[in-house]
Amino acid sequence: MAHEPVNSLELDPYIATQYPLASTGDQRLKEMLAWALLSPSPHNTQPWRWSVQNGVVRLYADHSRRLAVCDPDARELIIGCGSSLEHYLLRVGLDGDPVRVDLLPDASQPELLAQVVVGQGEPYARCPDLVDAMQLRRTNRTAYHGDPITRDLRVLLDQACAEFDVQTFWISQPAIRSLLVDLIMKADREQMALPAFRKELSQWMHAKKSKVGIPTDLLGQHGLAAYVAPLIVRTFDVGATQAAADSKLTEGSPDIVVLSSSTDTPAAWIQTGRALAHLTLMAMAAGRYSAYMNQPCELPRSRQQLADLIQSDGFPQLIIRLGLASPVRRAPRMPVGDVLANGSGCQ
Repeated sequence: MAHEPVNSLELDPYIATQYPLASTGDQRLKEMLAWALLSPSPHNTQPWRWSVQNGVVRLYADHSRRLAVCDPDARELIIGCGSSLEHYLLRVGLDGDPVRVDLLPDASQPELLAQVVVGQGEPYARCPDLVDAMQLRRTNRTAYHGDPITRDLRVLLDQACAEFDVQTFWISQPAIRSLLVDLIMKADREQMALPAFRKELSQWMHAKKSKVGIPTDLLGQHGLAAYVAPLIVRTFDVGATQAAADSKLTEGSPDIVVLSSSTDTPAAWIQTGRALAHLTLMAMAAGRYSAYMNQPCELPRSRQQLADLIQSDGFPQLIIRLGLASPVRRAPRMPVGDVLANGSGCQ
């Protein structure tokens, strides 16, 4: 009995990346987007739209998925899109095709974040270890253990981020880490005290199968607790509980790094996302999981306090912890067909 041909654009990207690609043309470029969709995004909102036409791949910000309370200026949304862009470029790099990357190419379309012209320019970096790490990378919110990363790996991570004009500040001194923990706890309590923040967070938490959002089991909730967790978050100020949990996770992580940019513009946010992709994939290739403690970056006053703490004249964008941990399942992803601006891509 004949089987219907598989349309990988309709598959979970983690599965789609296991299928052979079309040989040439726009269909191949569309299928490569599966790797782009494996990148992290705030609350797993996956706030991007893509189009592919005549060898030109365009990335758009999907502001309908913006976290209006947590991320009012779309800074973290655009960082997530930048990470997705870099995932895509790394996958294209395996083929050795020339590419030209234009950031924010049309001032009349601010939602158009990047344009990739395949067949022009120079081949992108060929990093098969990073492409392989896309399947393994997770935002692992569990407790970390192990020794800090080696000096050599830290230098490589620093250099990778510097390629995108992003500075890395490693929080190694106990006194500085203690002050950072205080900032995180304070931001937790401030955010959770806001009913609008709790409502927004709860809307992206789910216990049932979904293509977007944060599965509650990945937040440590199981059984009945997994189903009632969104209601509890929405109804009660759990700031003290969250602060205590984040304090323990941060203090126990082998490595904490702050990513900071010299400017605070959409272009800098895109570049921060690209640096984030390299840092998390390089860490994963070395067996290190990553997770975020970005709360101080999401509040103006605490963000300035963080800049003062790391003695930076720039703009802190992300706080990332790294370490060894027990594996967790992957978070869900929309298939490529759901994020193509020109429809399902089944034509």
